Amino acid sequence: MLVQTNIKLTYDLFKNIIKKCLQPIIKISVSEWADKYRVLSSESAAEPGKWHTDRAPYQREIMDSFTTPAIHKVVSKLASQTGKSDMLNNVLARFAHIDPCPIMLVQPTIDMAQDYSKSRIAPMLRDTKVLKKMFHDVKSKDSDNTILSKLFPGGRLIMCGANSPTGLASRPIRILLCDEVDRFCKSAGTEGDPVALASKRTTTFWNYCVGLFSTPTLAGTSRIEAEYNSGTMEEWQHECPNCHEFSLIKYANLQIDYEESKKNDGSRLITIKSILYHCPHCGFGYDEQTMRNQPQKYVAKAPDAIKNGVRSFFVNAFSSPWIPWKTVVQEYLEAKGDPEMEKVVVNTRFGEVYEPKGEFADENIFLQRREDYEAECPQGVLLLTAAVDVQDNRLEYQVNGWGVGEECWGIKKGIIMGIPDEGRTWDELDIVLDKAYQHANGRKLLISRTFIDSGGHYTKNVYEYCHKNARKQRFAIRGMPGDGIPLIYKPGKAKEYNVFLMLLGVDSGKQQIMDRLAIEEKGPKYFHYPKDIVGEIPKGFDDVYFKGLIAEKRVPRIERGRLVTKWVNIAPDKRNEPLDLSVYSLAAQQSINPNWERLQSVIDDSYENKKAETSNKKPQRNQGYGGITQTIV
Repeated sequence: MLVQTNIKLTYDLFKNIIKKCLQPIIKISVSEWADKYRVLSSESAAEPGKWHTDRAPYQREIMDSFTTPAIHKVVSKLASQTGKSDMLNNVLARFAHIDPCPIMLVQPTIDMAQDYSKSRIAPMLRDTKVLKKMFHDVKSKDSDNTILSKLFPGGRLIMCGANSPTGLASRPIRILLCDEVDRFCKSAGTEGDPVALASKRTTTFWNYCVGLFSTPTLAGTSRIEAEYNSGTMEEWQHECPNCHEFSLIKYANLQIDYEESKKNDGSRLITIKSILYHCPHCGFGYDEQTMRNQPQKYVAKAPDAIKNGVRSFFVNAFSSPWIPWKTVVQEYLEAKGDPEMEKVVVNTRFGEVYEPKGEFADENIFLQRREDYEAECPQGVLLLTAAVDVQDNRLEYQVNGWGVGEECWGIKKGIIMGIPDEGRTWDELDIVLDKAYQHANGRKLLISRTFIDSGGHYTKNVYEYCHKNARKQRFAIRGMPGDGIPLIYKPGKAKEYNVFLMLLGVDSGKQQIMDRLAIEEKGPKYFHYPKDIVGEIPKGFDDVYFKGLIAEKRVPRIERGRLVTKWVNIAPDKRNEPLDLSVYSLAAQQSINPNWERLQSVIDDSYENKKAETSNKKPQRNQGYGGITQTIV
C-alpha cells in the first residue's frame, strides 16, 4: 500500500511538472500586462497607483513592439518626462512574470545602474504584487539577489553600466534594454562600443529583442538619432480638427503671444498669454486642449524598415500629458540666445538633436565687435580670473573680468618669453598676476584665481610655482579630453609635490566657449573684447589672438565603428593658445561659484555706507573650491 501511495505521489508530481513546462506562454502584450498588474510607486511617480496606458497612449506601441513577432530592435527617441523609465520597467517586468528569460538593463555608468535599481526597480518590485512574490529582498549573503543582479524563477535581471566591459559581456541575454544611449561612453574599457558588445549576448536567442531609449544630444554624434533613422521613424501625430490630416506638433508651428522682461541676473522672464498650434496642411489654429482631445497615432516615415525587424519611435514634450505647452515654450523663449540653455530645451523638450555652434568664417567678426573700455575693468566687471598656458619657450597668459550671468570681458592677453625652468620667467608672471587692475568706479581689483596648465615638459616647475603661491589661489590644472567630461571635472592632488590639481573637461569647455562666442546680444555669457588705445601698451586682442580663438572645430570621425566628433586644430600655424586660455579662465571662474549679488554690493559705492553696519556679520562662505582672497583694494 505504501509503495502504491509513493508511486501515485511521484506520478502526480511529474504530471504537474510536465503540465507546467508544456503550458503555452500566455499571449499578453506589455501594455496589457501593465494595465492588469502594474502599480506605480509614490517615490518614482507623479501619479502613484494603478497603471493606465491610456494616460499616455503613445507608450502602447513602444511597449507592445517587444512582444511583436519578428521585431528584434525597438528604438525610442524621447523627450524628457514622457514616461521612458516606466516603459522600460514594464517591459522587463512583463517578461520576468509571463515569459521568464535572462534580461539586461544597461545604464550609462555603474553608479547610475545602482541608483536606478534602488530608486526605480526596488519600489516596483515592492508595490506590484505579482513581482513581489517572485523577487526577494536584497540580502548581503544572498548572491542570487543583489542591487545589480536579481534572480527570479526561469531567469535573471542584470543591471550594469556601459562603462563596465565585464558586466556587458558576462552571459547570454534575451531581452536587452539600454537607457540613455546617447550618454554611453564610446568604449567599454578597451572592448569597444558598449551597445554592440551587449548586443552580442543576444545572438543565441531566436526571439531576442534589443530596446534603445534616449533623449538625443548633438547632431552628428547622437546614437539614438542614428538608430531612429535606421528604423521605421514613427512620429506621434495629432489629427487636425479642420482638414483631418495628421501632423507632428512642434515649436515651429506654434503661434505664441507673450511678454518679455528682465530678471535681476539679466536673463529673460517670459510671460505666456496664449499658444495656438497651426496645422501645416490647412493653416487653421487650435489651442492645447483642443489638440490633446484629437485622435492621435504613430505615422511611419520609413515603414519598409519593419522588414528588417526594427521599429523606431519619436515623441516630444508637446505630447506628454505631464508637461503643459506653456512650460515648454517658456523654457525655450527664456533660453533663446544662450546656446548652452537652448541645447537643453532642444534635447529634453523638443526631443531633437542640437546643432552646436562653433564655426566662424574668420576672425573679422570679433575684430569688428571690439569695444572702447572706460577703464581697465569696465562697468559690470565684478571678478577677475587668469589663465596661463606653459610652452617650451614662453608663458602665455590671459586675464578676464566676469559679471552677473557670467558675462565676460577680456582684460589682458600677453606673452612672457623665457624658458619655464628659469625663475626670471615666473617672476615676470608674478608682475602680471599681482597687479591691481583699475575698475570703472576708481577702485582696483586683484585676480581672484589663476589656473595654470601643468601638461607638457615643465610640469615640475608649474607644481613648484603653484605650491609656492597656493595662498594666492594659483592652481595647477590638467586637461582631460573626451565627450561627456564636464568642464569642472574633479579636484585632485599631485601627491609627489603636495599640490592641488584641478582636472578639466577641455572638450566641454571648448564647446562652451564656442557657444558663448556665438551670442550676439550683450548680457549673460556674452564675450566682450577691448580696442587698443593709441600710444598705450596693446591689450593683446588682435587678429592673431582671434585666429587662435577659433583655431579648432569639431570634426566627425569613425572610432571602433561608431561616429564621434573630435576637436581638430585647423589653423595653418596651429596656434590655439587663446582658445585654451579662454577655457582655463572660464573654468577658474566657475570653480569659484561666485555670489554675484554679494560681489556687486562690494563694488558699489553704496557699500561704503553699509560697511560699518555689516562689519560684525560673518562673511558668507564661498561654495567653490577654496576661498577667494581679498580682491578689492
